[in-house]
Amino acid sequence: MTGPRGRLCRGLVAPFVVTLAGGCGPALPDPDSRGAVVLRERCGGCHRLYAPGSMTAEMWNVQVERMREQFERRGLPWLTAEEEGALRDYLGTHAGG
Repeated sequence: MTGPRGRLCRGLVAPFVVTLAGGCGPALPDPDSRGAVVLRERCGGCHRLYAPGSMTAEMWNVQVERMREQFERRGLPWLTAEEEGALRDYLGTHAGG
């Protein structure tokens, strides 16, 4: 991939690989669930992972909408409907109180 999107993706993949190699980041509850996979692969590909319990379900909904807007502004493809549903369900189930 070339151009700004390619540079963005390359710049975001390297830190993700380093994070995985170092075993950093929070231990996710129900780590093999579809929502945890989306969180690790789609969210963790751009920024560090936040533990689902670090925010309330309402706070997570605000963050997911904020990220959708960021993707739109940058012209990046958003999550599929299935991915977004799995992510929202996962974050809601494991959100903090």
